[in-house]
Amino acid sequence: MLTWLIQHSPLLYFTQSIWRDEAFSILVAQKPVSFIIQNLTFEPPVYYLLLHYWIRVFGTSEIAIRSLSLLGFTLATIVVIFWSEKLFHKHWLSWVTPILFFTNPMLIYYAFEIRTYGWYTFFAVLSLFAYSQSRWRIWVLATILGFYTHTYFLFFFAAQTLHWLALHRGKLTKPLVLIREPMVASSVLVVSSMLPWLIRVIREAATLKQSWYFPVNVNLVRSVLGNMYLGYEGTPWHLWGLTANLSLILLVAFSFAIYHKATRARNTIFLFSIFVPLAIVIGVSFVKPLFVNRYLIGVTVAEIFLVAFALEAIRNHTLQKLGAWCLVLGALAFNVWYPSQHAKLDIRATIQEVNTLKKNGDIILAQSPLIFFETIYYSNDPSRVFLYNPQNIPFPWYVGGVLVSPDQMVADFPLYPTRAFLVAEDGSYSIAYRASVAIAQKR
Repeated sequence: MLTWLIQHSPLLYFTQSIWRDEAFSILVAQKPVSFIIQNLTFEPPVYYLLLHYWIRVFGTSEIAIRSLSLLGFTLATIVVIFWSEKLFHKHWLSWVTPILFFTNPMLIYYAFEIRTYGWYTFFAVLSLFAYSQSRWRIWVLATILGFYTHTYFLFFFAAQTLHWLALHRGKLTKPLVLIREPMVASSVLVVSSMLPWLIRVIREAATLKQSWYFPVNVNLVRSVLGNMYLGYEGTPWHLWGLTANLSLILLVAFSFAIYHKATRARNTIFLFSIFVPLAIVIGVSFVKPLFVNRYLIGVTVAEIFLVAFALEAIRNHTLQKLGAWCLVLGALAFNVWYPSQHAKLDIRATIQEVNTLKKNGDIILAQSPLIFFETIYYSNDPSRVFLYNPQNIPFPWYVGGVLVSPDQMVADFPLYPTRAFLVAEDGSYSIAYRASVAIAQKR
């Protein structure tokens, strides 16, 4: 029963083997603070600094480290609970909205990943809340920290700026009035704080010629709203039709959410927070691929609130509650079915088996950069883990080249009796070594 529960619930995300990017996060966070600040380029340092000190207190076990991301998601949920009470007062949507947030498949999947996304979600929620409530000090703090957690937070700042300009377009011709606006002063402070990292990213932009981003197509555009809501990235392949239909349903719901004039000004910020980042990133991606759904996880936050506002706009109370129940039960059902479809490669079991077979002096060779960092993490002797690189190919920067030095790569197998456990990308392994001439003649 416990095994079934773990395999068919988000508990799987908490307990499963880590993957490459998670291992990268851990290995970076174990470095000195100076290394984190000086060597990261496209990935800002806030999350890694948090993880650096978290590891010092709680250690490097999978659950201990994943708890930091879960903490960020929990704080985001607390803000959503407080915000929902302000939005809906004593209406039952004040508790349904946090449930929709907490059970959302996209958000809950990344709430357990050892990456920036749990805290990215928190800062996205806090920034949206502060903006909508004109809490400018909180907004400045949340927006700056959000940007220094993930560079794509810049697009949500752009969405909020464009929304404010749209609401206050009459002031654009009155400079003296405009400069007195708290949003203007706050935005100047935000931009000034972002500039050092933006300059750094621009200087390193040439390396983007080599990347793993996949090009977008019309199929993605048709499905993107549903993909963002469910966290779907193409596995299993047959869900594209479902997410395309869900995208159409969401589009209708969003239109309904902004239909009534009384709530339109309040709700349009969420519409901007969905379509401005998507339009920019997908638009650019037709020329230079930049789209990754988790990089725009703030879109999912905005989608949830617009869905709640669409429910609020339904005048028939029976239909309103029926829609809410369908959403909640649909999310719960998806969270039962999807985890086993979206599980990580169990590299932990492979390396644990290798650890039991490996003798003193033996080494582990990862056959690919895509399996190297998790092999290091699970090995009982990370100093004896190397990348097998007979062709001397440079380590790809986008996999985490900042962590890899030439002495961590080897071009040949060791001489017997030293053995190499060769770990493949699919999680299998084999044993390899070179025989000396003397041994070969004796045989």
